[in-house]
Amino acid sequence: MRLTTKIIIGIIGSIFILSLLFIIGFSFSERKYYTFSNRGFNEINIPQEKSMGIDIAPFHVVVLEEDRTGIVTEEEVSGIIQIYLSYSGNNSLTLNPITSGDENRLFIPEALNGFIVAKTNSDTLTIQIKADELSKKYKKNLEKEFLSFSGIHLTLYSSNVNIISKIRGFKTNVCDIETDSIKIDANGDILIESCKAIDIDPVWVSNCKLTVQNSMAKTISLDFDRKGTWSIEECEIEARNYSGSGRHNITLHKNETGTINWLPKNKDAELNIKVPGDTAQIVFR
Repeated sequence: MRLTTKIIIGIIGSIFILSLLFIIGFSFSERKYYTFSNRGFNEINIPQEKSMGIDIAPFHVVVLEEDRTGIVTEEEVSGIIQIYLSYSGNNSLTLNPITSGDENRLFIPEALNGFIVAKTNSDTLTIQIKADELSKKYKKNLEKEFLSFSGIHLTLYSSNVNIISKIRGFKTNVCDIETDSIKIDANGDILIESCKAIDIDPVWVSNCKLTVQNSMAKTISLDFDRKGTWSIEECEIEARNYSGSGRHNITLHKNETGTINWLPKNKDAELNIKVPGDTAQIVFR
């Protein structure tokens, strides 16, 4: 056997032995960064069979947040049960038009009774999820546990659409409402559907989506630097105010009318508009 052949066989054998040792060692390790192991992951689906209403005072602004005072983070003292809490995409805060008897009530799944606090201070309604209490109810006796909640659906009936949603993974829905202004600052997906307003001003974050469909407005304002995806579908909007820095691309869809106002944030900002094969008129001023 040639010397080069022996060297090649030796290298292959060494790689095989090192790989085997790595796999064996990994199987006995704590896997600190592989947080969603089968041993510690617990997905909680809130039952939807019954709903209940919580009486609230009149409001103009809605703030959605959570109380995490009882949640233990990885940086805290070891030796106690550590709980890591997240929310799946199946959680929502929904605003619907006012119906008889529903204006001053917040509707939640009955299973969340005692875990949702709603208080009005001045004109601001703060809805707080008691995340620490929820985690204590559903946790198991594990050294580390990862809880993911779904089915936390909160519903309000109001013509005031000024929402600040601070919880990651919560979708904000505004449906069938006619009002002066729709203002949303959300840490999750936003859906505005079948609404009529003078101004629509949504703010959403990266990796989330804004959808405006079957709605009417005089103006809509979008900041492209938010980096999240967005779509405006089957809407009648007189003026679209687009702003951003860097390069951005949009496509005009069929039957889309109105004025586009480009508001660059710096001299390098650029907006590229793609016009499909349909007939179009573009006016520069």
